Amino acid sequence: MKPLLLALPSKGRLHEQMNNFFSSSGLKLARSGGKRTYSGFIKDIEKIEILYLSASEISNELLRGNIHMGITGIDLIEESRTSASKELVMLSKLGFGKADVVVAVPNSWIDVENIKDLSEVASEFRSYNNRRMRVATKFTNITRNFFSKNGINNYRLVDSAGATEGAPAAGSSEIIVDITETGQTIEANNLKILKDGVMLKSESCIFSSVSKIWNEIDLGPVEKFLRIISARSEALNKAELYFDYIKEDSDLEIDLYRAFKAIFVKGSPELGESVSLILPLSEIASCSFHLTNAGYGPIRTNQPNFIYNRDSESWNLLKESIKKI
Repeated sequence: MKPLLLALPSKGRLHEQMNNFFSSSGLKLARSGGKRTYSGFIKDIEKIEILYLSASEISNELLRGNIHMGITGIDLIEESRTSASKELVMLSKLGFGKADVVVAVPNSWIDVENIKDLSEVASEFRSYNNRRMRVATKFTNITRNFFSKNGINNYRLVDSAGATEGAPAAGSSEIIVDITETGQTIEANNLKILKDGVMLKSESCIFSSVSKIWNEIDLGPVEKFLRIISARSEALNKAELYFDYIKEDSDLEIDLYRAFKAIFVKGSPELGESVSLILPLSEIASCSFHLTNAGYGPIRTNQPNFIYNRDSESWNLLKESIKKI
């Protein structure tokens, strides 16, 4: 059996965030020949060979079908995808590297607030200036696809060699398409993100290629790895809430799910039973307040490190994709 090739980010903030995620998952990474080498392995999980590449290289190698799995951003996958690319499966979102690809215009464009306004301005701009509106970006494929879907045709893409946010002030473009975590740098350059101008919500994910490279791979270690990854990512931004079911309410289960996306761990509770709920971390206060007002309490909370489900979604996705090969 051949080893599975898993590509991980080799440097920068993404590398640090990935290391933190693996560490919090109890997965210990090791380099094959010291800190400066670009290959490694996972302690206690055999037959998985790690390749350290840049995030963009990981996207390209996945789309070519040269590696089995890799961690990279959704934005890089979508920007690198071509008609010749291999099929990919997103196995799990990992909760870090979150950023949005957005379209932004100068603050002085007071009549442009949304994509419909931008489409109208693009047409008018060409009539008045005898040239197309310039869009500075490094995301040419994402921009073309998004603009096409929204009926924007009168524009010209210009390469963003430096800081994209500075292109309009430098006179090299009218608007920009860029990736941002907070939007602060865009605002600092006197630009505004359109109200419906989020073109793509990105974050770091683990992807797998759908190609013949999966032949002769021992899937046992892969299942163990993916179940750990799934359990850790499932627990991110989730909380567990405990209380005693001291009064019957036949609508409580559905009401809590509708209002707070809260799920009873053991299903519908029995009177007198101590029960637990899994819910988004952001809903703890609201859900607890709701329960105490309904006569339950005390309410106890905890944030789990892992949530192992009977069925691992990422493992099931991988199995189904391998069947296609």
